[in-house]
Amino acid sequence: MHRRQALMTWNKPIKAAGFTLLELLISMAMGITVMSGVVSVLVVSKSNYITERELAGLQENARFALKFLTEEIQMAGYNGCNDNALNVANSVNFSADDAWYLGGVGLIGYEEFANETDRAGFPDDYEGAASYYSDSIAIRRGEQSGLRIAPGPPYHNPNSANIPLNDAHDIKPGTIMVISSADCQQVGVFQMSGPTNNSNNATNIVHNTGRGLSPGNCTKDIGGNFSCGAGTSAGSTYPPGSSLMRMSSQGFYVGTSSVGAGIPALFLISLGLDEANDAAIVSSDELVQGVELMQISYGVDLVDDDGLADQYMDADNGSMDWDAVVSVRLNLRMRSVFPVYNENVVYGEFMSIDDTDGADRFMRQAIGTTIQLRNR
Repeated sequence: MHRRQALMTWNKPIKAAGFTLLELLISMAMGITVMSGVVSVLVVSKSNYITERELAGLQENARFALKFLTEEIQMAGYNGCNDNALNVANSVNFSADDAWYLGGVGLIGYEEFANETDRAGFPDDYEGAASYYSDSIAIRRGEQSGLRIAPGPPYHNPNSANIPLNDAHDIKPGTIMVISSADCQQVGVFQMSGPTNNSNNATNIVHNTGRGLSPGNCTKDIGGNFSCGAGTSAGSTYPPGSSLMRMSSQGFYVGTSSVGAGIPALFLISLGLDEANDAAIVSSDELVQGVELMQISYGVDLVDDDGLADQYMDADNGSMDWDAVVSVRLNLRMRSVFPVYNENVVYGEFMSIDDTDGADRFMRQAIGTTIQLRNR
């Protein structure tokens, strides 16, 4: 009897446990709530990451642009001396279109395009690539080389256009050169015509005419106060100790990056050499992304010649005297490479320019500095 009851108990069906419909709905609601929170956290985290990444990139690009521009602007007009020379002789046979980079050492600026139909004023070499509402600046100076005219004999001979140097060099024919007298009273600019068999160990430089140079020298005179076709030339001799260096010419302008459509960038166009043809050339390179606008004004020393700016002028001011510029006020508006914000952002005017309503949702910051020229 007991054994039968045990078997009956053992064979009794067990009632299956489960969720009711209400329990299932509650569980699903709780799961959805939790997942929504997780997704929300991920979305916010990604948004914060993008914002921080773009902010870091914007600030890094801003630091680089300011540093690069500051270092170049500070050295504008450098010719191996600390003082301005009384006379500058430029024997390079340049045209009006080439004046921005072959017109001698110094600094010159170009005012922004007023609108999309105004393409006048900028140099032809980059006028078509420059953006609207941004200024441009060109820096001309000598590059420190350590080369000096040898104590002699032989000495510099203006008739044979031969300059003996204190050391060997690797400078190639066709290079635009700057020479500064030992007393810093005379500067000459010319295109190197020889020696033609330069094998990186030449100890002289020739400044003659002819030889198929481009643009070439209009005269072998590198003394006096003139540019080709204007002023007075003289067959001046540069004494031992006079310094010689390559000429550096660089223009800065804002354009559109070649990396991505619509990304603004700061561009550098600089003087170079086509060695095969002994020709001076210019080439443009993208320097840094994110520079959307560049506005520049120039501090002019009008009183007492004390090296201090008495007034700041725009490049197109009719009273501008580029030889009197002693400082540069530089303002940049930086923009993130990619959109950051989830809603429109209202921006105020930048240097009297109102060119955005913030609907593109990019991050923007304005930065600026004042740069004192060292060689004025």
